[in-house]
Amino acid sequence: MPSDSKVKAKPLNELLVAVAAQDRSAFAPLYEATSAKLFGVTLRILRNRQQAEEVLQEVYIRIWRRAADCRPEKGTPMTWMITIARNRALDRRRQQKPELPLDDVEGYAETADPELRPL
Repeated sequence: MPSDSKVKAKPLNELLVAVAAQDRSAFAPLYEATSAKLFGVTLRILRNRQQAEEVLQEVYIRIWRRAADCRPEKGTPMTWMITIARNRALDRRRQQKPELPLDDVEGYAETADPELRPL
């Protein structure tokens, strides 16, 4: 008897083939089958719901455009999509510049030159 993952992988394979052929009717079931998992990946990395939703949208745009790049012999379609979601979320995270108040930087006052003034 086949495992659950193989039963689920076959429809995803078929959906991705259809999406690669620009079949819009295949996109909704693909989204329905995968969005919760991919959103969880982006949310865990970004820890911000709004940003995770934005990245998820970017992920599905990339899936739509690059569905033909999925290679089942290299891994399951879900693994391929998770990799896209993970990489997009990490890219977004790298773009963020964490703001650190000067009060939190130990010794900042000692290194400042009191003679320097803005023009």
